[in-house]
Amino acid sequence: MFIGYRTLKTAVAAALAMWIAEQMQLDYYVFAAIIAILSIQATRKKSIRSSYERIMASILAIGIGFLIFEIIGYRPVALALYFIIFLPLTQRLRLQDGFITSVVILTHLYTARQLNLAIFLNEVYLILIGVGVGLLVNMYMPSLDRVITERRQQIDKRIAALFFEVAAAIETGRINHHSLTLEETERLLREGKDASLKRMGNAIGRRNDDEDYSYFRMREQQFELLRGIVRNVDDLVLIVGEGKKVADLFRTIGDNVRPEADASLFLQELADLLATFRASPLPTTREEFEVRSALLHMLQETEQYLQLKQRFVARSEEIKHRRGKSTK
Repeated sequence: MFIGYRTLKTAVAAALAMWIAEQMQLDYYVFAAIIAILSIQATRKKSIRSSYERIMASILAIGIGFLIFEIIGYRPVALALYFIIFLPLTQRLRLQDGFITSVVILTHLYTARQLNLAIFLNEVYLILIGVGVGLLVNMYMPSLDRVITERRQQIDKRIAALFFEVAAAIETGRINHHSLTLEETERLLREGKDASLKRMGNAIGRRNDDEDYSYFRMREQQFELLRGIVRNVDDLVLIVGEGKKVADLFRTIGDNVRPEADASLFLQELADLLATFRASPLPTTREEFEVRSALLHMLQETEQYLQLKQRFVARSEEIKHRRGKSTK
């Protein structure tokens, strides 16, 4: 049975928080373990934000709960009024993650049927121990660099192979549908994007200008265009003269799928090819019309594909320039 690192962190945080609270002889010391468990989030930034919400909501709950209990008394109707007031308040103040914690604190006050300095400090210590231990343990995050690098390389290879397969289909009229499937590429894109988002969430104090995330977003947009190219392959029912030039262009693009490759040269070549298409004689048969129409759609999709690539390269250069200036 495989045990994930997050499960281990949760177990360590819960045990450590409860042990500390018990050693301090706090009432309801098990509650510190619950707070620590809730503080273990998918990323460091989420953990910090969640901990902030729990602390603020808990302090607010003590104040509002005390006022309601003093006015109405320690009765079930007071709990109902507390929920009516407090739940919309946490939503307005964006403290939703702290709602469950605040409810538990309220039950402590309800059970004690009073609020004095000792009870107040007991609840504050429980919150601080649970949040502090949870944050401390959650600061450990395994590196995602290897996963991201692998996904980038795998995606580049699959996109390159796709262009080669489409080029072969254009020249030969033989379609290998198995090689043109996109499900695996879609899965790799999803995994890569999730990993880059998680790494951004673990980078405390950095701006969200992660180049890898920008790469996966660019590939995600290109992927939708690749779907259109693949759909048009089925219309290649015969070989036409213009197909050779289109196939050559696709092979050139396939040879230069890497992210840093400049797309401007390919865009110019594609523009020349589109001009050639428009100057060519009209098709004489329905089949030729369908094939040339399919090729034209492929070129239009490819143009957008290359424009996305060009914008990505420009943005990457801008980010590098900005980072270079900030280190001077």
